[in-house]
Amino acid sequence: MPRMLAPISIADPDLPAAAGGNGPLSGGVAQVINPWRWFTSVFGNQVSLFQINLGRSSAPETETRILDEVGSYGRQLGRIGDALDVLVKEFPREGLSEQAVAALEDFSAQMREIKRVKERARG
Repeated sequence: MPRMLAPISIADPDLPAAAGGNGPLSGGVAQVINPWRWFTSVFGNQVSLFQINLGRSSAPETETRILDEVGSYGRQLGRIGDALDVLVKEFPREGLSEQAVAALEDFSAQMREIKRVKERARG
């Protein structure tokens, strides 16, 4: 491990001390500061101190079960987008206004961009 990235440990003197120069009358002055380690150890995986409710649900328990057992909103929207993309590709363009054709093309472009991002994330 590069000395600059080595963690500072008071308990284990065999680990490398922080590198990066010496301050006056002191040892190494560089250190790794990772606020997320402290934050996640205190709050778990919760990223926010606030819970935001984006709308009222007539059946919040059912909605929670769907999210837990079926799929997240992103997964649900992804599948809707995939199905709609098939329909948009097959939809005849003749007789449509320029605005309608532009809307279909914008949707198709967005779906291509989403596919590109997903493929890049998979490696």
